Amino acid sequence: MSESFKSGFIAVVGRANAGKSTLVNAFVGQKISIVSPKPQTTRENILGIWTDETCQMIFVDTPGALNPKTLLGDFMVRSIEQAVVDVDCILLVIDGHDGIKQADFDLIDKYGKADAPLVVAVTKTDISQPEKMMAELAKLNKYDCIREIFAVSARRNRGVEELKTHLKNYLNDDRVYFDEDYVTDRPQRFLVCEEIREKTLLCLNEEVPHGIGISLNKMTFNEEEDRWEIDADIIVEKASHKSIVLGKKGRMIKSIGMAARESIQKMLEARVRLDLWVRVKEDWRNSERMLNEIGYNKKDLD
Repeated sequence: MSESFKSGFIAVVGRANAGKSTLVNAFVGQKISIVSPKPQTTRENILGIWTDETCQMIFVDTPGALNPKTLLGDFMVRSIEQAVVDVDCILLVIDGHDGIKQADFDLIDKYGKADAPLVVAVTKTDISQPEKMMAELAKLNKYDCIREIFAVSARRNRGVEELKTHLKNYLNDDRVYFDEDYVTDRPQRFLVCEEIREKTLLCLNEEVPHGIGISLNKMTFNEEEDRWEIDADIIVEKASHKSIVLGKKGRMIKSIGMAARESIQKMLEARVRLDLWVRVKEDWRNSERMLNEIGYNKKDLD
């Protein structure tokens, strides 16, 4: 490490589907957070860690801003609140294609009053018309609380390195928080569950995803077969949702399983046997016991 080595935490916040997770993945250079077009894809804070000779940048990917209606929603809101405490910078991500909404201005007002400096990244420039994008960016110029504004496309990796370079200037520490080969603080079991949930979200209809949870029953390596053996439950809130997840003659869950297995094999760099089951737990998002079982433990936020 160089003598001028810097490190610190950057909270990545914004509305649902603004592109926060895609941007964090681009910062780190590999997939850390799952991505889907469905709201509430990210449910808790996930660290994406980038380390080189000059710095260690720890990005805190957060759930999309929301008005909580369940205990799970409360957990997500507390996750966001925790993420912006004692960080070196707050990076507010705004969907440039969707246009800047009043909710985005509300977040600017909120985080502009925080102790950490506020930087704004306007995303999805690759699918936005230049004239529209310039008009959207102009709306942000009146805010003195914004230190810098960047237009990026995480999918195309446009402007990402420039943004990351500028974010280094906000780092205030010089310690190494994680080993150089760490890209996230999350264990493999968590990442496996997230991959299954991502593929479930991508395959299912709009009415189901908010009520989807993943519970890992078994994850062991079979040396004789030279493969991982994973057994997991897809948890739904209603019996009618179970039939949707299963699909006609089991076709939907088979599709989910095939997509998830392929993704998990790439992540683990090994063969995988994946068995998925569907379990109905009515109103599980309002059950502390079920939230703890799945891994959304409010004690972690205390």
